[in-house]
Amino acid sequence: MFTLTLVTPEKKIVAGQEVEEVFVPGYRGELNILPGHAPLLTALRPGVLKYRLKGQERLNYVSVSGGYCQVNPTGVNVMAEAAERPEELNVARSEAVLKDVESRMLNEVLDEVTLKKSQEKIARARARLDLAKLNVTGKGIEQ
Repeated sequence: MFTLTLVTPEKKIVAGQEVEEVFVPGYRGELNILPGHAPLLTALRPGVLKYRLKGQERLNYVSVSGGYCQVNPTGVNVMAEAAERPEELNVARSEAVLKDVESRMLNEVLDEVTLKKSQEKIARARARLDLAKLNVTGKGIEQ
């Protein structure tokens, strides 16, 4: 049995569901995890986590805002800083955050800490908007 558990500090998104494959936005690129994958612990970057439930053809999508992924012989455990399903997204808010932060970065002199926080906000907003595109079109993200 190969399972996926995805949790945040506030909620469980997926709890021990049997899956056929999981795609996680690893810190250095997307990882495709299948049954029998070698044990692994990796940091996550903001992005879209995808998974296929056992016996299903379609992928399920969740936006994650960083965290960690652990792969062991029985499955994948993801501890995300934040995560949202497509139906939980507030697209208008994500677009507004992206526009505001990008504008501040172009028009203000930012110290190193503020610049890093701004870059992280942009990455999280883009991950949410990528998820919204998947939900609207039903297609994959251009990689």
